[in-house]
Formats: sequence, C-alpha cells, structure tokens
Amino acid sequence: MLTSFFSTSKPIHTIIILVYMSISYFVANNTLFSEGFSWTVFLQTIGVWLLYIITMFILNFVSQKNELNKRSSYRILLFAMFTSSLPVALQTPTIIITGVFVMLALRRILSFRSGLHMERKLFDAGLWLCLACITYFWTSTFFILLLAGLLFYGSTTLRYWFIPILSVVCVTVLCTCYVIFIGEDQSYILTIVDDFSFDFSKYTSLLILVPIALFSTLFLWTIFRYIQDSKRATIAQRPLYLLVIFMAIIAIAIVIITDNKTGAEWYFFIIPLAIIMTNYLENASGKFFKEFLLWMVVLVPFAHYFLA
Repeated sequence: MLTSFFSTSKPIHTIIILVYMSISYFVANNTLFSEGFSWTVFLQTIGVWLLYIITMFILNFVSQKNELNKRSSYRILLFAMFTSSLPVALQTPTIIITGVFVMLALRRILSFRSGLHMERKLFDAGLWLCLACITYFWTSTFFILLLAGLLFYGSTTLRYWFIPILSVVCVTVLCTCYVIFIGEDQSYILTIVDDFSFDFSKYTSLLILVPIALFSTLFLWTIFRYIQDSKRATIAQRPLYLLVIFMAIIAIAIVIITDNKTGAEWYFFIIPLAIIMTNYLENASGKFFKEFLLWMVVLVPFAHYFLA
C-alpha cells in the first residue's frame, strides 16, 4: 500500500521519485528537439531539469529542518505528482527557475525562528525574492510572507525592517548597471512589470481544469486539519504553520491576478499544498481513505494522456 511504503524516508523512495520526476519532465518537453538536435536547447533543458530536481530537495530539506512534517516521503511524492499533473508548468522554464528562488527565500524566512544571523537571513530572503520577481513579476507578493516572518520573529528590532529594502535597492542598482551596459534606456527595467487580469477562460481546458480541481479539493479538505494541528502545536512552532498557510494564500492570489493564466502559475501553490497534505496523511485517521487520496494523486498525472 502506498501510504505504508512512503510513510518512512528511505533512499529508495528518493530514487523512485527522482526517476519519476525525470521521466515526467522529459516527456513533457519531448517536442524541444522536433526540429533537430541543438546543444543550446539541450543544455538549457538539462539545466532547467536540474533546477526542478533541486526544488524538490530544498522542499524536503526545509520541511525536515523546521519540523513541518514527520520523516516521511509523502511531501516529495506529492510534489512530484502535483507538478507532473501540470505539464505546462514543466514546459515553462521561468516558472521552474522562479520556483527555486521562492524555495530559497522560504528556507531563509522559516529559519528566522532561531533568531541567529537575522540580518544575513533577511538580506538573503529579500535578494531571492527580488530575483524571483525579475523572472516572474507577481511573485513579488511573497514579500508579504517575508514581512509576516519578520513580524513573528523580529518585529521589536527596528533595523530589521530596513534590511529587505536594502536587498531591493541592491538588485535595482545591479539591474540598472546591466541595462546601461547593454545600451538600453533605464525604463527598460519596467518591462519586468506584468499586467493583471481576471480572465480565466484558459482554465476551460480539461488538461488544466482537472489538476486545478484536484489541487483545490485537496486543499479545502486538508487545510482545516492543518489549522487544528497548528493550534495544538507549541508556541515556538505555531508561526511556522501560519507561514505555510500564508504562502498558500499568497500563491492563490498570484493565480487570481496574474495576466498570463496558462495553468503553470499553480506551480507556486503546489509547494505549500504538498506540506499541508503531508501533514494530513501523517496525522489523520482513516487508513483506507488516506490510501484512496494518495492513489488519486498518483493516478491524476496519467489522466493527461486520456484528456489530450
């Protein structure tokens, strides 16, 4: 049974999931070489694949380091299955690159709880979010998550509030220098700013609608258990639960306001969803129902081949 097999964390689990993620990624991008082999395309494809794998490892590390979940393989299994359900996300390099930046920022934000090296962590988190903003503008809303982390763990120290601003200034200066170097007008920097839109017409495709319906249903089913568990958590651990919930809310906001709604934008929601659902699988009773949920998650990526 899947729930029993992945209830522990073993190297064999990671290997199986790595193989599955690799197959999913390359199958999703199988048309890249339809016009012939190109070293440039090959290296770009391998680079983005590595970033996709790295994102999974960062998620696993962050969850274990901050004790967001127990020592199981559910979170990386769910991440692999959820992302495989959205081939459009795996076909969008900017989404995967941005996902790495967001995960690195989340790693820093959750580490605020130790209270050590706060200046460095705040600067790093701000820097990673600035880079994420450059590659996918609306991820700038994750600065709200940084401010929430600061509110929980460092609100009494006034200088901390100015450090993220310093990160923004540094990245802005570097971007300005780059724009001047390539001979563009400084207004060129504003091209990173995306429009917003509430047009969801592209979601009518079953290839996008089915995984989105799954994500939404699982989130609504598991979030209430996650909130209950956060209330039972220790005082030191409770803010971490809230930050994961805030991340999910911000990711939903990105989905709502982003202009280019291809379905790939749900990639950012998958990260907190994997953590929240893992908590459910680890703590909820009802063994057969959990088995059903996990099998449903595993089988949905294959629905793509019947809906195409």
